[in-house]
Amino acid sequence: MRLLSLVPGLAVLAGPAYAELVFCNETAVKASVAIGYVDDGVWTSEGWWGVQPFDCTTVVSGDLSKRYYYWRATNTHGAFDTENYAFCTTSKAFTIAGDENCEDRGYRREKFSESDTNNAKSWTITLTEAAAPAGTSDEESNGMASGHAQDATPGPSGGGGTADPDPAAHMRHDFLAEPGTHGEPYSIRAWFDHCTYQGDDLLCTFTADTGWRYVASTADPTDPIFFGDFQFLPSGAMVDLSGDMISYAGDTAQITIREWALAPEEGMETTDSDPFAAPASDLSGLQEFLQGYWMSDDDSAYYWIVQGNQLDEIYDGNLMQRSFFELAPSCSASYGQGPVIIAWPDPDEGDGPTCYLVTETGPRSLGLANVIVGRDLSFTYSN
Repeated sequence: MRLLSLVPGLAVLAGPAYAELVFCNETAVKASVAIGYVDDGVWTSEGWWGVQPFDCTTVVSGDLSKRYYYWRATNTHGAFDTENYAFCTTSKAFTIAGDENCEDRGYRREKFSESDTNNAKSWTITLTEAAAPAGTSDEESNGMASGHAQDATPGPSGGGGTADPDPAAHMRHDFLAEPGTHGEPYSIRAWFDHCTYQGDDLLCTFTADTGWRYVASTADPTDPIFFGDFQFLPSGAMVDLSGDMISYAGDTAQITIREWALAPEEGMETTDSDPFAAPASDLSGLQEFLQGYWMSDDDSAYYWIVQGNQLDEIYDGNLMQRSFFELAPSCSASYGQGPVIIAWPDPDEGDGPTCYLVTETGPRSLGLANVIVGRDLSFTYSN
C-alpha cells in the first residue's frame, strides 16, 4: 500500500541540449534536491539545490563525467519516490565524503534513486506528481516528441566516462538486515498512535503497555512501504512489531521495523502483572470519537485532552496527569461491562492503571465511570 499523494512520482524526460545535469520541477511546490556520485572511488553526496515550481535548476555544469548519478528530492509533503541507495545528508547545505557511519558522524542516512546516463554528456531529471522512473539523454531525445523516455537500466560503465563501481554493491537493504544490526532486537505488541512529519522525515508512533512510546522514522532503516501502510491505520489499531531498538531516552524508543502485522482479534496476551487481563477488540470507532477536548460538566476548570493514545487531565490550565491508554471490551474491575478505557499514568509510580467504564457516547457527550474509585464523570466535547 502506498500513499501517492505524500510520495510523488518521478520521470526523467527530454531536457536542454547543452552539457549539464539539470533538475526540472513539474509540480506546484518548491523541491529540494541532493545528489550522490563516486569521486575517486569515494561515494560522495551533495545538497541542497532549490528547484522552483515549473522551473529548472542546473546541479552539475559542463560535460558529465560519470555514468551513474544518485539523487534525492523532497518538498513540503515529503520525499519523492526513492530506491535503496543510501547516502549521508544533513538539513543544511553539505558535501559529504563517504556513505558509511552517517549517524556516528552527525549526519542522517537517507535513501536516493539512481539515474544511468549511459555516459551522455547531458541529463535532465524531471520531478512530476505521478510518473514512473525513466530516462533519456539529451542527444538521444533531440527532435523527439516531448515526453519520450527510455528506461534507465543499471549496468557496467562503458567508454567516455569515469568508471563507477558496480552500483549494485551500493544498494542497501538495511531494513532486511539481521536482527541486532542496528541495536537491540525487540518484539512487541502495541497500539498505533499517529504519523507526523518532522522536516522531511515521516515519524510514526506506537504505544505499548505502560506508556512506552516506540517511534519509527523514514530516516532510519525501515522499509518505506510500511509508512504508506501506517498512514491508513486507524488510531488505536493493535499491531505486532519486530526490529531493532536504535536508542531510547525517557519513555521513548527510536526503532527500526523489520516486520509488522495487525494483532490477532484475541488481543494482547495477559500476564500476572496485568491487573485487568482484558482482551482487545476492534474499538477504532471509539478511539476516533475520543480524540479532542472534553470539558467536565461538573467543573469547567477540569477537562481532558485526548491525542492518539495520550490522555492529559488538565485543571485550571495546568497538567494534572498524563496517561497512555488502551481500549478494551472490559476490565476485571468492571465485571464484564464495557467498553473501557485503561489508562496507565506517566510516570507510573506503582499504583497501576485506572479503568474507566464508558457509560455514554452522545453527539457531543461522554459519560464515564471510574470503576477503581467508584466515581462518575460527565464531559461535553468542546472543540
